[in-house]
Amino acid sequence: MVRKTFLYRLYPSRTQARLLDATLETCRFFYNDTFRNSNNMLRFASRQVAADYAREFQQLFDGRFGTAKSSATPYPRVQLGMSHVEVYFSPEDGVAKYVLQRLAAAKRSIHFMAFSYTSSVIADAMVAQAQAGLPVRGVFESQNAGGTGSAFSRLRQGGANVLEDGNCYILHHKVIIIDERTVITGSHNFTNSAERDNDENLVIVDDPNLARAYLDEFDRVYAQAQAPTRCR
Repeated sequence: MVRKTFLYRLYPSRTQARLLDATLETCRFFYNDTFRNSNNMLRFASRQVAADYAREFQQLFDGRFGTAKSSATPYPRVQLGMSHVEVYFSPEDGVAKYVLQRLAAAKRSIHFMAFSYTSSVIADAMVAQAQAGLPVRGVFESQNAGGTGSAFSRLRQGGANVLEDGNCYILHHKVIIIDERTVITGSHNFTNSAERDNDENLVIVDDPNLARAYLDEFDRVYAQAQAPTRCR
């Protein structure tokens, strides 16, 4: 049997090279966030929620980014069956105040998973609850836990139970679970940049069943933080 091996070499133009690089980066993103990184995704079967995101998309498509956008979400609060959903975008909606309201109202527990967490006001709110006797537990992405401005030490010194992530790839969650019934998640990191400059989204969902699923993920991530995995 005769076997032949063919080697193809591509010499793309500069434009084709940029498109190829963008395509490969997209492929890497989906592969990593599907099979390697710790992350989450929510799918809302709702025309109202879709309209909220379509409005945000239109502003970005029109070239309005950051502080140039206006706060004009058509349906910021939506009822989906037994779930209450709130939709916010930064920087135009001032997202942090809604997070702070929920943290201040917590009665039973706070759990979180954070890729990047430098917001002093959110950290202060969690520390206040920890010092009031509320269980506050969290996991930080290990590459960012010791970074400039990280809230890791502030929370640990303030009485919160926090660990560095044990996934040898990336903890990409931006999640807070409150009182085993409320989930806060989205692209919005707990940082000043996400609050003031970046184009981000955040949803707050009141649904005990959804919260239970996120707590299961928290338990998995927390256990992995206690016994870190090795990458092959």
